[in-house]
Amino acid sequence: MAIAAAIIASIIIALLLLGLYFVRFALMRRDFDFRIMPDKEKEPSPEKAERKRIIDGNAERFRSFTEGFMEKCPPEPVSIVSSDGLTLRGEIHRKDGHRYAILIHGYKGERWQMRNLAAVYAGWGYTTLLPDNRAHGESDGRWVGMGWLDKDDIRKWIDWIVECDDEARIIIHGISMGGATVMMASGLDLPENVRAAVEDCGYTSVWDIFCDELKAIYHLPPFPILCIFDMLSSLIAGYSPRKASSLRMVEKSTIPMLFIHGSDDHFVGTYMLERNFAAKTHGSKEKLLVQDAGHGESYLRDPELYFSTVADFLDRSLNA
Repeated sequence: MAIAAAIIASIIIALLLLGLYFVRFALMRRDFDFRIMPDKEKEPSPEKAERKRIIDGNAERFRSFTEGFMEKCPPEPVSIVSSDGLTLRGEIHRKDGHRYAILIHGYKGERWQMRNLAAVYAGWGYTTLLPDNRAHGESDGRWVGMGWLDKDDIRKWIDWIVECDDEARIIIHGISMGGATVMMASGLDLPENVRAAVEDCGYTSVWDIFCDELKAIYHLPPFPILCIFDMLSSLIAGYSPRKASSLRMVEKSTIPMLFIHGSDDHFVGTYMLERNFAAKTHGSKEKLLVQDAGHGESYLRDPELYFSTVADFLDRSLNA
């Protein structure tokens, strides 16, 4: 009996330690670049090599374009305080008029990664706000919000814009975790100033994305590890991955939304595009599947298609 109890206790302790490891690995702030899913393909296929050539070429063209934007429209540092007392920092690129775009970066990213999009939006006459998410870049915070905590931070940024310009017409646009943040924020009680949202390759829920990655990277079943992860995340990071659902918030959303995904996204599976799109039952919605684009690559894989679709969608949404 004592041996059985000791074995059970050892298993419980081992599972708790494993759950704690995953919470720290996935959610604790890290101020250095790393990749969750290393590229194991040493010799890429000819198709992938061609895609990389196209993406690298477009990235180089964007580099020159964005450098010109930064010179003509230099960033102004801005900051707010979150509802839980964190100082959140970002940059704003001002243009005349009342159009604003909040551009939200992805997991383990920083605001500078959204400057290519800011350059395009500036060309359309938008003032662009690029925040560093909590626990990223220059913003405070120890625990990554995975969009769930960030949705309330974005609401704070929206309020900040409206306080500065009560005629503001605001777009929110995010990629990857930023896309999930957009969907989660869209279900909040937003001011009428928020006119439309663009989500690019966002996941259906924090639970779903960690479930997929647990299988893909570690070849482990979600149960019981993810259940322990959920419990520890609630205690340590302040939110439950199970409850942090883009789907649940999109169901509440009434603002027009454009859903974008790459057809070759193996990180946030393309099936999540269909589930996210189906979840929106109020307000107008559109979707774009960019062929032969991996995770977060859509605008670099086919910039003409990507930005013409976004521009047309925003014109319809703002002029409705």
